[in-house]
Amino acid sequence: MIKQISIYTENRKGALRTLVRTLADAGVALRAFVTNENGEFGTVRILTDNDSVASKTLSDAGYLIKLTSVLAVEVSDSAGGLADLLDVVEAANLNIDFLYAAWDRTTGRPMIVLHTEDLAVLESILRSKGYRSLGRSGKPS
Repeated sequence: MIKQISIYTENRKGALRTLVRTLADAGVALRAFVTNENGEFGTVRILTDNDSVASKTLSDAGYLIKLTSVLAVEVSDSAGGLADLLDVVEAANLNIDFLYAAWDRTTGRPMIVLHTEDLAVLESILRSKGYRSLGRSGKPS
């Protein structure tokens, strides 16, 4: 499991650029990124190369953030790669709270970032089926 940072920000012109520039100026590299609009505010979910520096930088800049444990799982870069992963989740009788896709630069493979009510159980089941998840270091484990 790895840490995802959720950032709550205004949905206004330039807000996303300011957020990303704040992280870049602190030397934080983004590994995954997704935005969700919700009226006047939005949620930005990110994975970074250094969640402690990113969290401190964002908090110091006045952003409201939340750290959440998530799984980032490599999937096949072929038709059905995501469907196969979701078949395993369904067979485990787990509900997915949220999911998004990203590309892992270190392995050159797609990954699915997801959250469910019992990440440890899901991670164990996925490993038993041959899936690799990214560890705290961001490297496959």
